[in-house]
Amino acid sequence: MLIHWRHGLSLRIREMNYGKWKAVYLTVLPDKPIRSETTIRFLFKKLYQYLRKEKIQILLEKIYGLPSVRAKVDRIRDYHVRGLSKGEAVPFTYIGSTPCVGGKLAGLQMIGIVQPDKSVKVNTILFRSKPVGRVLETGGFRGVYLSGISGLKKNDKAHNQSASRQTEFIIEQCKDIFSRYDLTAQNVARTWIYFPRILHWYKRFNKIRAKYFQEFGLISRDKHYLPASTGIQGGGRPGEEIFVDLIGFVPKKKRIGFVSNMRSKRQDEARKYGATFSRGVEIKMEQASLMHISGTASINPKGETIYLGDEQGQITETLINIGALLESKKAHLRDVVLTAAYCKNKKVYEAFRDIAKYLGLEDIPFVPVYADVCRDDLLFEIDGIAVKRHG
Repeated sequence: MLIHWRHGLSLRIREMNYGKWKAVYLTVLPDKPIRSETTIRFLFKKLYQYLRKEKIQILLEKIYGLPSVRAKVDRIRDYHVRGLSKGEAVPFTYIGSTPCVGGKLAGLQMIGIVQPDKSVKVNTILFRSKPVGRVLETGGFRGVYLSGISGLKKNDKAHNQSASRQTEFIIEQCKDIFSRYDLTAQNVARTWIYFPRILHWYKRFNKIRAKYFQEFGLISRDKHYLPASTGIQGGGRPGEEIFVDLIGFVPKKKRIGFVSNMRSKRQDEARKYGATFSRGVEIKMEQASLMHISGTASINPKGETIYLGDEQGQITETLINIGALLESKKAHLRDVVLTAAYCKNKKVYEAFRDIAKYLGLEDIPFVPVYADVCRDDLLFEIDGIAVKRHG
């Protein structure tokens, strides 16, 4: 469903009904640059009016925009979200990035649920008195959604705030939070990892991640999957080298919330060239499969960047790679419900816009931002979530 608002804004909605609850995926996109605070206020007013009307509870929310408007967006959103959640603070993640369409905000993404049955519950997760996520309890599974987990320690001196230390602190926090809900690292299904300076230390990050994954048993002979993941440039708070969104699932019933890898013949496992994540994961729910697509770029089965310096070639290769991954689960690009497109520069964005129009992909809710990918020679990347009903 598509709803057009004033100020050149549109709300795109996809839903999946699971009987006792309904998942809702929302994307707000500007059709023209958002330049004024008036438009930002209008956006959040209309969005949260819609959430209240439809009785939607937020599980995960991402806002993409210029770092300079972060504090303003935080204040505006906070005013509206408290009216939605009866005064309860609901966290979100602000990804500092330059909108490809210009202006101050590139878009907003949200995963929510409608819970007509009292057996389905959503609550805020607090860590050190701060809201850091949401927990969803159904009869079939428990889902934990963590937002904007930061590696910064408030009282630590600057020399103790290295990128490596921040990564270790994030892992400690997630481990602590998960333990409260009977989850372990084995239950992590999806991560989004944002780095203001990704090209400076992504290789070092991969070594740290691999060490912990080995320790937690995610890299072993009997491990049936690695999490889906996106590692991408995204600005955080001053001094922040890394921040993370994360989703974990614990099944309560057989085959509900069950997580497994997605594979494609077009790309080999990222593990083979030092990156410990899967190309995608499928989570089998009651009536549908939920597919988390990792950050995907123009990389061949050997792990090599292809179409060097060719933005059209890299964009086309990326779309084909994602299409092949979805096809392995009998899904299609039209089943994508949330997605972001990361463009190296304006020339890449313009090529992506033209290709998407030529291929008839305008209905897919891409949020386009300028960002460095994990390799300097990669010009373009896409990640996303797709939903496909069984049968």
